[in-house]
Amino acid sequence: MSHMDFPRRFQIIFLSILFILTGLFQAHGSSHPCCPKDPELSYLLNPKPSQKYHYLVRYETFFSKELGKEKGFFIILPDDFYQNPKTIYPVLYLLHGYNFHRRGANWKALSVEEARRILCEVKEEEYHWLLHEDIALIAYAMMDSRNRTYQELQRSLEDRFYELSKHGGLLKGDYRPQEIAQSIVSHNLLSGKDLEAPFSPIQKMILVLPDGDNGFYTDENEGTRFFPETRNQKGCDGFHSEEYLNYSLFPFLRMKPGALGKHESYFLELLKFIETQSLYREKILPIRGIGGMSMGGFGAVKLGLKYPHLFQSISSQSGLLDIELLTNKWMLKMVLPEFLEVFGRLEPSKLPPSSSLNLKYIESNNPLNLLKQKGIERLPSWIYFDYGEKEGYSWIMEGNQKFEKSLREKSHAILVQPFNGKSEHNYQFWRSRSGNMLLHHSEIFKKYLTER
Repeated sequence: MSHMDFPRRFQIIFLSILFILTGLFQAHGSSHPCCPKDPELSYLLNPKPSQKYHYLVRYETFFSKELGKEKGFFIILPDDFYQNPKTIYPVLYLLHGYNFHRRGANWKALSVEEARRILCEVKEEEYHWLLHEDIALIAYAMMDSRNRTYQELQRSLEDRFYELSKHGGLLKGDYRPQEIAQSIVSHNLLSGKDLEAPFSPIQKMILVLPDGDNGFYTDENEGTRFFPETRNQKGCDGFHSEEYLNYSLFPFLRMKPGALGKHESYFLELLKFIETQSLYREKILPIRGIGGMSMGGFGAVKLGLKYPHLFQSISSQSGLLDIELLTNKWMLKMVLPEFLEVFGRLEPSKLPPSSSLNLKYIESNNPLNLLKQKGIERLPSWIYFDYGEKEGYSWIMEGNQKFEKSLREKSHAILVQPFNGKSEHNYQFWRSRSGNMLLHHSEIFKKYLTER
């Protein structure tokens, strides 16, 4: 063997080991700790060799000192994350909406096991973007440089959703893979272009999907502790029966443990935690976007405007953009009890008039007022928002219309289209517009990267 052969052989061995390690990172080697039998989680977290498409999705936890419990989150990594150590990425944080299933009349759990069963059945909170909006599939297709036309992008999405459906990943009553792909591309992304028009892949980015409970991404107004001390501080939101809160005169209206707390401080704590971890800190750019739907749209716009040094782009889908519309304590007590406590004082087991709202605190966290405080009178390029023509919630419709008026904008309402959930307040509508949302953040990221 010559002296020239040894380095070459060593290099081959080194690359082979790196390839094996990369494969291990992709599979993660374990099932999801909360919902081990969920077929879509298995498909994403533990891909089988027979799968055509693989996704780098990780489920992680950290202990939040602000909330006093362990919190889970998903992180979606670009496909080349492990291949080139020198490649760095911007980060997009996506905030979920309010979870009606995990409290009130639908919250039937009286044991840890039942709580986890409901969690895995309804797939809300940090699961929503991953398992309802299918954001990993859409982001990967849009970041794929092989898709050079809108036609190729639509075909790629159709193939990806078809494979997902074969692995049990689509919900009952959902559209067919071809229809989902059409709703994203033909009916929304194209905007009058021809399917054969060139498509430029979006900026490769890291996506983070945190668990925001029902806390409105805001620090609870009084800092009071409603719930007994949490016995189970681990993730998965399991709990013991004595830990939930009866918040109404009706005994079946219950709130899950830990639904209230310092959720704005917790989110900032999570951001710092992720960006200081050894796996990510050398791979993350100080360029961030924040987006969300419904309650998450409120959180994204509020946090984005309050912390402009942290976020370069903002998006809201069906966001709650004027929280001053929520002043009816009877409605809040029955439908959004957490809002009543976060922005005022909730009186459990009493009539709604006994509770109160802190109007100054509402005003200081209201996206509409934050626009005015920042002196924003025209829609800046770094803010994106839309909402459905048939939202069904007056405070969503009116709030977005006021947002439009404040920015001197024409309607951002999306009309009813084929396969977009009838433009109502649901995951099918948000998914149909997710490509537009990702494109918005990508354009801002690319601009900042060009200027670096």
